[in-house]
Amino acid sequence: MYPVLQAVLGILVFAGLAFACSRSRQFVRWRFVGLAVATQFAVAALFLHVGVAKALLSGLTHVAKLLEDSTRQATSFVFGYVGGAEAPFEIGVGASTFVFAFQVLPIIIVVGALSALLWHWRILNAVIAPVAWIVRRTLGVSGPVGFVAVANAFLSMLEGPMLIKPYLARLKEHELFAVMTVGLSTVAGGTLIVISSILAVDEQAFGHVVTATLMNVFGAIAISHLMFPGDSADSADRVVVTTPHRSSMDALVAGTADGGRVFLNVVALLIVFMSLMALINSGLGLLHSGLSLEQVLAWPAAPFVWLMGMPLEEVLQAGGILGTKVAINEIVAYSLLAESYSSLSPPTAFTLTFALCGFGNVGSLGILIGGLTAMAPERRADILRWSPLALCAALLANGLTASIAFIVSGHY
Repeated sequence: MYPVLQAVLGILVFAGLAFACSRSRQFVRWRFVGLAVATQFAVAALFLHVGVAKALLSGLTHVAKLLEDSTRQATSFVFGYVGGAEAPFEIGVGASTFVFAFQVLPIIIVVGALSALLWHWRILNAVIAPVAWIVRRTLGVSGPVGFVAVANAFLSMLEGPMLIKPYLARLKEHELFAVMTVGLSTVAGGTLIVISSILAVDEQAFGHVVTATLMNVFGAIAISHLMFPGDSADSADRVVVTTPHRSSMDALVAGTADGGRVFLNVVALLIVFMSLMALINSGLGLLHSGLSLEQVLAWPAAPFVWLMGMPLEEVLQAGGILGTKVAINEIVAYSLLAESYSSLSPPTAFTLTFALCGFGNVGSLGILIGGLTAMAPERRADILRWSPLALCAALLANGLTASIAFIVSGHY
């Protein structure tokens, strides 16, 4: 089968699986779904082929690089050579002073602080609000859902809902489900930069992950509606968001504290999950020499990556990377992708870059449940009930995005 036909089939299968799991199939608005998917095609075409949009992504890549370099200067001062400064001793052949936790992850703290500051200055609001209004008017979602969906393209899966905290308790079940799905389908600004650092060998990586998370906003809206359809926008149509900070310094300090908590959480999760991965691999190795968790996860994930247009001879390797993302997290999966560039074809590496771009994994689901129940304790039962389905919806949304990106890219 031609790869492009595989990807077309993938779109139909991912949407079909969502529809098969629908709570109320008779209420699905196919015009709504079609418009959301068409928007994904438009976003992909815009940022992958239109010169002005590609130039914008190039500019954003330079900004991301500037943030990386600025952060590296700070970590070099604070942590010395462990943070990126010149080593006070000679480095042997094949040795390295690179430390992921101190040279890459601190960007999360910096972006957290800058996000809070830009929100207090109403700059982020000025960007998010008009786009949210367009999403609300074209797709018919309610004000809170439209706002948090667009906000999640810039902020984390908890920072977005925090902006509409007063509305969370009043959201209908399908609206709450959409908020959860979008949160698990996208990644935060700081994570985007971390991913681009991991995929440093690909100069276009940052632009691709930015495109992917923007596409995932609309993919998540489409899939969440298929799985949990509801009425058109009729609650809290207009969202009023105010800054929670009293001054710029308050915003900077609070954003730094929030970023620090995320940083520590990411470090802790990486240590725990990678330790568990090594422990599981040791156990699997006792069963069969050379057997690993990545190989075990590859088999159930292989059909899904094939539906994204990947060649049959690469589906097991690509499936293992995608399975790792679901079982562990996207940072580990992107690290595996970076290590696999030499053994994967460029189209497969390109498509995986889109398929992995989301917080859809077991660990992030726990973080989302904890954060949302803290913000809206009265909705705890709904959040716990629908969170596993939201994870499945997010994974289908990521698959939808990857298939569309493959078709639009022309890598076939």
